[in-house]
Amino acid sequence: MERQAYGIDLHIHSTCSDGTRTVEEVMLDAYEAGLSSIALTDHNQFALLEPVEYHGMEIIPGAEFSTSYKTEAGKLLEVHVVGLFFDGVPETFWNIFRKIPLQRKQYLDAIITKLNYLGISISYQELLYNFPDSNQLGRRHISEILVKKGYAESIDDGFDRFIGNRSPYWVDSTKYIKYIPLKDCVRKIVENGGMPILAHPYHYRCNEQEVLKLIRDFKEAAKDAPAGMEVFYSKYDDERRKVLLKYAKGFDLYPSAASDRHAPKDPFVQGDERLLEVMKNACRTRKSTQ
Repeated sequence: MERQAYGIDLHIHSTCSDGTRTVEEVMLDAYEAGLSSIALTDHNQFALLEPVEYHGMEIIPGAEFSTSYKTEAGKLLEVHVVGLFFDGVPETFWNIFRKIPLQRKQYLDAIITKLNYLGISISYQELLYNFPDSNQLGRRHISEILVKKGYAESIDDGFDRFIGNRSPYWVDSTKYIKYIPLKDCVRKIVENGGMPILAHPYHYRCNEQEVLKLIRDFKEAAKDAPAGMEVFYSKYDDERRKVLLKYAKGFDLYPSAASDRHAPKDPFVQGDERLLEVMKNACRTRKSTQ
């Protein structure tokens, strides 16, 4: 019986960053879920350098860039931008990523120190021991240990109570990691033939007006080049998606579908395939006129 494939998911992580599944396992998972196209978008890392097919399923190479962004009130935020549809992976991106690992270690140490102060027994050595296959330890790994040791009921609970962006014990990554400014990142993606996509716009400790300003600044950085925004995001309800779709139309941004999947229990999204085709056509048109 022929496989019936439908649906896209343009934001997925592997063990190349803080996911728990290898690239090959992610492909298998997505294939078994019946998806037709996925994008591998590890944090500050390219798991793939060129597009590939897996038993007829399209695998798009990309990355999720961490950037710094300052609000009108002067708050410095870590904002994520997914980059897709590159013509290969230029050296300039590896230069952006190169300094992050050491700074990330300092950031994780700060989180662990705060957790220890709260009476939570956890160490960096535990992260290394529990996740030997990960190329980029992160907060999700910490939350998994919180669950394993009984401090949290679930990954989301660990984030909500202890380490997430809206937790009372949140540690600001921008104090430890010097990320590329959002505008510079967007421009570099565009200059290298890619499409920048603003990831999960409601994840940044912003009120509604600040979210709107972030979207506006993102669009201005892209100028006339095709750019997108995650609208059909796995953790956003229909009402929030409806608002983001309105913003995307208002700012001429292409809506994207994204699960931000890290582990087997995280569901894929099955976005409308037409979203991807529209994005590809926009990129092809731009490249053909340059």
